[in-house]
Amino acid sequence: MVVLAIGAHPDDVEFGCFGTLARFSRDSKIHIIILTSGEIGGPKKIRINEARESAKLLKAELTFLNYPDGNIPVNGEIVSNLNRYVKELSPQTVFTLYPNDTHQDHRNTSKVTVSSCRFVKEILFYEVDTTEKDFKPNVFYDITDYFILKEKALLFHKTQRSKPPFQNLEAIKGLASFRAFQCGYKALFEAFCLYRDVRR
Repeated sequence: MVVLAIGAHPDDVEFGCFGTLARFSRDSKIHIIILTSGEIGGPKKIRINEARESAKLLKAELTFLNYPDGNIPVNGEIVSNLNRYVKELSPQTVFTLYPNDTHQDHRNTSKVTVSSCRFVKEILFYEVDTTEKDFKPNVFYDITDYFILKEKALLFHKTQRSKPPFQNLEAIKGLASFRAFQCGYKALFEAFCLYRDVRR
């Protein structure tokens, strides 16, 4: 099985679905595509290296598409470009950002992912700190055994330490605990909104 996670910036996947990717990595090939290098948030080379270090935790293949941070386009060119990778990888499941988000790059990443993954059987939206409050998950993964990997992955992003989400990693664990609570468990879950699930 091939699982693909798509983010706008080097730390998006770590926030939104890294624990679930770690769970899948037991018996699936993991690919991560990041649309920008996150250069607004720190030196480009350093941010790329931070993402590479976190991807190594999953033995995941990591690709950067080098669109401008803060200005990811929504047009035929980026959809075609991303679609070439999707066709080559042939993922059964794709994780991407939720379309209703206060950050324009996150919104646009979600849009171009949906367009470029029209024939992928399963697409799920993950949540990050800028996700709007109308996010109502309907798919939950137990990541209790993998949360330590999620924490390690986030800590690789040293350039982001001064930003509020990285100054309060306990809140990320609290969210995971709350998502488990919503399902009636004392555990740590990541939650997603299912966009499409095709079964044959």
